[in-house]
Amino acid sequence: MDKVKYLIIGNGIAGLSAAREIRKLDTEGSITMVTSEPYLTYYRVKLTESLSKDFESEELLVNDEDWYKEKNINVLVSKIVEDLNVEENQVRLDDGSKIKYEKLLLATGSRPFIPPIKGKYKQGVLALRTIDDVKYIQTYFDRCEDIAIIGGGLLSLEAAWYLNTLEKNITLIARSPYLMTKQIDEDISRELEGKLIEKGINIYLDSNTEEILGESKANGIRLDNGKEIKADEILFSTGIVPNIDLVRDTPIKFNRGIIVDNTLRTNIDNVYAAGDVVEVDGKIIGLWTSSNEQGKIAGSNMAGKYKEYTEARPFTTLRLDDIKIFSMGDIDRFDKVHEYKNGDGTIHHKIFTTDGKITGGILFGDIKDMGKLRKAINENTEIDSYLE
Repeated sequence: MDKVKYLIIGNGIAGLSAAREIRKLDTEGSITMVTSEPYLTYYRVKLTESLSKDFESEELLVNDEDWYKEKNINVLVSKIVEDLNVEENQVRLDDGSKIKYEKLLLATGSRPFIPPIKGKYKQGVLALRTIDDVKYIQTYFDRCEDIAIIGGGLLSLEAAWYLNTLEKNITLIARSPYLMTKQIDEDISRELEGKLIEKGINIYLDSNTEEILGESKANGIRLDNGKEIKADEILFSTGIVPNIDLVRDTPIKFNRGIIVDNTLRTNIDNVYAAGDVVEVDGKIIGLWTSSNEQGKIAGSNMAGKYKEYTEARPFTTLRLDDIKIFSMGDIDRFDKVHEYKNGDGTIHHKIFTTDGKITGGILFGDIKDMGKLRKAINENTEIDSYLE
């Protein structure tokens, strides 16, 4: 039986940043990472843009094999952890081998959420989460002309944009009344919608997908208003579900995600969790930046240096050629909005304030000031000072 000081299950950005932080603080302690995927940690945020181009898996890696060797971090790829025994501090892998640990990090990530829609198990109904997903989707696309994307968020828009460059018929279907409802207001969203339509993307808003049509293979979608849309490939981008199956039969507490305190420790003293799998103050965050930060905090605490996790204010950046958007802060509750729009409508900025202090902002078209705006929101800068 193998024995390690630090065992990390999962090798997304949370797992990697934890390993990196541990090694900074503990140069000798053994670190093993276990992942069900055949790849070292890669940039998941780059998967969507990879849909429209040829690429090698190595191009997406955060670090190459030499980095892990230099840091003396052991990575077991294509291995599934089948059982976790927190009383005996050990796990069992799918090959029958066991690993004992002193400290454990659960960074098992998440999987795509596909709503309970009739016909969702038909061939051609897909979701994107891994490099292998990209490769399979690309192969399937070769046989398709009409592609439907379900979802109105950031990843849905990126997928629609990049797939549109392949000269396919792209349809975007969203339940929401306008695009990116969590990040931008309706006013700017309508401008974004117009630009996407100009590029040839069909958009249906306020629309629920009622059924995936076809026999064993998808060939269309029926909306809740009865309208039928031709689609021989359907890509869902409707959120995530934390991978908590490993802890279901253990004493580790969970709700929708694994419950942690402000040090990212679970209710078991030597077990921590970070990334998409955790629930923080009742929320599943599911952002690359948050997972990266959580991994650092968890790794530091595992290695004996106390740190507390404070959720940073999230921000969103969208770059689709000439379409650029930066959004941050509270854009729903404010007492005044300061607005700038140039003559041809290619630039539209909104700064939201409460009691004269900046609490949120949206930059559309020109986002070169996003660093300045982000700093202003984080520091609750006075609007008069910001506009000087």
